[in-house]
Amino acid sequence: MGKSLVEKVCIYNKALSEPQRVKMMKIICSSEKHSVCVTDIAQLLGISQPAATRHLKILCSVGFIIRKRIGTNVFYSVNIKTVQDYQKVLELSFVQGYKPCSYGFDCDNCPYKETCA
Repeated sequence: MGKSLVEKVCIYNKALSEPQRVKMMKIICSSEKHSVCVTDIAQLLGISQPAATRHLKILCSVGFIIRKRIGTNVFYSVNIKTVQDYQKVLELSFVQGYKPCSYGFDCDNCPYKETCA
């Protein structure tokens, strides 16, 4: 069963609700190879490696980034499909947010719940 638009917005926004995670996305997305080691991320942000790993785990859990181990290093890269889905979800939520609800806000029985806010 697919998640509703509202659920997706909340899941994505919760993952990005911490400033360090937004900065991590910027670091990963703007790196030349689009793949960055957790040690480099921690150093750039001035945080411990365990703290960086905790934040990265949250971004991985919603699919914003992909984790890959090479030897003893762990590298993170952007998952473009999820970033594009997030953009689409935000656009839909603004478009649909101003339309009247024909189903009395009964999202469980709405045939448009995956694209309605």
